[in-house]
Amino acid sequence: MTTHRPAVTVCIPTFNRRELLARSLRSVLDQSWEDAEIIVSDNASTDGTEDYVRSLDDPRLRYDRLPSNIGLFGNLSRCLGLGSGRYRVVLPDDDSMLPGNLAAKVAFLDANPGAGFVHSAFRYLDAGPEPQPETQNWSRLTADTLEPGVAFLRRSLAVGGIVCVSSVMTRSSMVAGERFDISDGPYADIALWCRIAARSDVGFLAAPLSGYMVHGGSASSGFQLVEVAGGRHQLTMQHADATLQAHGRFVQRADISPELRAELAAIVAEADRRMRLSVLANRTIPPNALRVLKRAVGWGRGNALHNRLSLDGHNGEAPEVTA
Repeated sequence: MTTHRPAVTVCIPTFNRRELLARSLRSVLDQSWEDAEIIVSDNASTDGTEDYVRSLDDPRLRYDRLPSNIGLFGNLSRCLGLGSGRYRVVLPDDDSMLPGNLAAKVAFLDANPGAGFVHSAFRYLDAGPEPQPETQNWSRLTADTLEPGVAFLRRSLAVGGIVCVSSVMTRSSMVAGERFDISDGPYADIALWCRIAARSDVGFLAAPLSGYMVHGGSASSGFQLVEVAGGRHQLTMQHADATLQAHGRFVQRADISPELRAELAAIVAEADRRMRLSVLANRTIPPNALRVLKRAVGWGRGNALHNRLSLDGHNGEAPEVTA
């Protein structure tokens, strides 16, 4: 007797967020791609999460409860090893999948065996039933792209992280033995994507395929990486500190040549300077005044001040292959 191995394992780590989990879980169950197993890794919730998940009648769904809370990073890391799918998604319980997410990313990884993971554009979520209409793209790419891992590293380190965690589908083989390392700081996910990119190509899909929620109870807010006010997400100096910690530890520990290590260290230092200037400007200058100032100096790509200060100013290696 053979046991079917699903194409994808979707693992949702959760703790005491039954209402948010319901939206996240429903977004997975409603995906057009059905060859998936869905595992809820419950970090010892006490709010009725177990009763809710067990009430859902779907053979793809499995509830896996921890006897005691092992912490945020412990549960995230656990999700890297649960299940048997050849591909893997770790979906935070406050985020969601948009229609077509699993099908598009399975197709991309099937077509590009050298890609260790694929990520995508996304949309912000709020308390309403629908995602916000604007497409968000931290990657700065404008088309579906397969890029060498080194190119991804140069861009990620220069910009300060270009991957939305809920948008990632990775090969399970690439995260075997991996973890979200608490020593990498609040942005342990950034360091994980860098470690995978050091060993593989990276894919990006330009369509918004996931939903990302930043709110007062999110991990980003809890670490004081962002402040949420009036529907706006504002980065903090803690964000700069956390980004430097994740990228700095990766560069120090990566199995790369001394020449590449020195190059990447220089990129990290320059990006840190730009990021702190950007955070300072956005915190001290009112938004309307900042827009007027940018227009006055001709702010935009190619402008000397933009090149000196903006996180977009780094001229890293461009992607070499476009899907």
